[in-house]
Amino acid sequence: MTQPRFVPAGSARVLPLFGGDIRIIMPADGPEAGLSAFEDVRQPGDGPPLHVHHGEDEMFRVISGRFRLRAGDQTFEAGPGDCAILPRDLPHSFVNSGEAAGTMLCVVQPGGFERFFLEIAEAGLQVPSDMGRIVEVAARYKLEFLGPNPFSGR
Repeated sequence: MTQPRFVPAGSARVLPLFGGDIRIIMPADGPEAGLSAFEDVRQPGDGPPLHVHHGEDEMFRVISGRFRLRAGDQTFEAGPGDCAILPRDLPHSFVNSGEAAGTMLCVVQPGGFERFFLEIAEAGLQVPSDMGRIVEVAARYKLEFLGPNPFSGR
């Protein structure tokens, strides 16, 4: 990237997916993008299945709420301002462990993982009824689902 990028707040795409909202706030600007960013808004008790990214490193920063994060064999309790960096190939998951909706900023490097969310949203795929197709799409983005969320069992 040789030029600065600016994305106005009003242009963020909000995708209602997997029981929460994914707000794509900094999409990748091409196939060689250095990073991309999205906000993950979750309701209490909600979080993704245990999964692993084989193509990206991921950073989480809690903006609001409380989250319990599992990364490999470690568990962290996180609140506003707390941050975690997860290297690719490390199985992980999280759950909103608070009593209200919570938001995490997620940055992935290299960029482009947000295309997974866009593809799922555009196809109208839903959990759990379309999980087979979601797994197929995930494989194209080097994302592997390993089992249910270790905290919620979903």
